[in-house]
Amino acid sequence: MPAVMKIWKQDGLLGFFRGNGLNVVKVAPESAIKFYAYEMLKNVIGDAQDGKSDIGTAGRLFAGGMAGAVAQMAIYPMDLVKTRLQTCASDGGRVPKLGTLTKDIWVHEGPRAFYRGLVPSLLGMIPYAGIDLTAYDTLKDLSKRYILYDSDPGPLVQLGCGTVSGALGATCVYPLQVIRTRLQAQPANSTSAYKGMSDVFWKTLKDEGFRGFYKGLIPNLLKVVPAASITYMVYESMKKSLDLD
Repeated sequence: MPAVMKIWKQDGLLGFFRGNGLNVVKVAPESAIKFYAYEMLKNVIGDAQDGKSDIGTAGRLFAGGMAGAVAQMAIYPMDLVKTRLQTCASDGGRVPKLGTLTKDIWVHEGPRAFYRGLVPSLLGMIPYAGIDLTAYDTLKDLSKRYILYDSDPGPLVQLGCGTVSGALGATCVYPLQVIRTRLQAQPANSTSAYKGMSDVFWKTLKDEGFRGFYKGLIPNLLKVVPAASITYMVYESMKKSLDLD
């Protein structure tokens, strides 16, 4: 609540939507790349297993993790700029312009700065995407087999499966997301800049304890869970509309 009150006091209602435009631009290609890569890798693994339609849990985990990694690398610079835009201080109540912020990062920190925090991001994204996609497919198959008796899952079942899978994946990898966000948010020329992943880990552990790695988990789940469930529902609807099942 202190964070909510601080944002409201400094930036008003619009402060809660800072960086949302860039986030919308980022999410569309990220989701498209992730789902395309996932379906493609499932087909490749199935062909390698003599044409099996069910590649099993291990196959789904691998396909989901690799799909998440490919998508994350493709859109990572936008993710970093979005994080900087959300966390930088307002100048007299004015939000920094996207173009100005991007130019400042390029000029003062160099092009490599757009990939700062990529390693912990990938270390978090690979298990997150693997768990999320695997849990969703597994829950959907179980509901089809034991609840719907081979009928196709409807929107409510898809929402339920997406809710559980999104919450499970996000909670499991949240400490890595904290490390990634702290690396992204800091300017490279800051006197208190972290030196890398291990530096973030030990400073967080020393100053905040293990609870520091789960700071902000509830707001994150409030964002991730509905987003994941709606994404899966739209994904299934588009697959059906395009006759891709």
